[in-house]
Amino acid sequence: MGDNNKSNAKNLLIGLILGGTIVALFLFMNQQLKVRNNYVALDRNIRIKVEAATTDSERYRGLSDRASLCKNCGLLFVWPDKATRTFVMRNMRFPLDIIFIADDRIVKIDSNLTPEGPNPKETYESLVPVNYVLEINGGLTDLYGIEVGDEAFISITEK
Repeated sequence: MGDNNKSNAKNLLIGLILGGTIVALFLFMNQQLKVRNNYVALDRNIRIKVEAATTDSERYRGLSDRASLCKNCGLLFVWPDKATRTFVMRNMRFPLDIIFIADDRIVKIDSNLTPEGPNPKETYESLVPVNYVLEINGGLTDLYGIEVGDEAFISITEK
């Protein structure tokens, strides 16, 4: 009887470990799918995979101190309202293009912006109220021919 109880306890432990691993894997994959499904589609069939910055702290941090972005990746700043937005290149390590978007239209682009340190001097303003700002690798707007007036379809499932 003692060996049978040990065997049952061992099987229960193995089952709990396997079950926990499966749940953890499911949660991890679900989060990965959410991130992978975030994108901005622009005219001319351009699709940029994005992370969404939806909180004040995420928007303040932006891409500061990151070493790089993948070629077709970006950071999409999201607000629930439209307002004039101002950006800086604080603690950036690589050039960016900043694309200002009002609803579903690009209204301004600042290209190939030079990285600055902790006390940036240059500012980049939307000039008109926007509810989205997309940061991508410097030079991509020129490479892809992205222009003011282009349509932007935003798909965010994260958060």
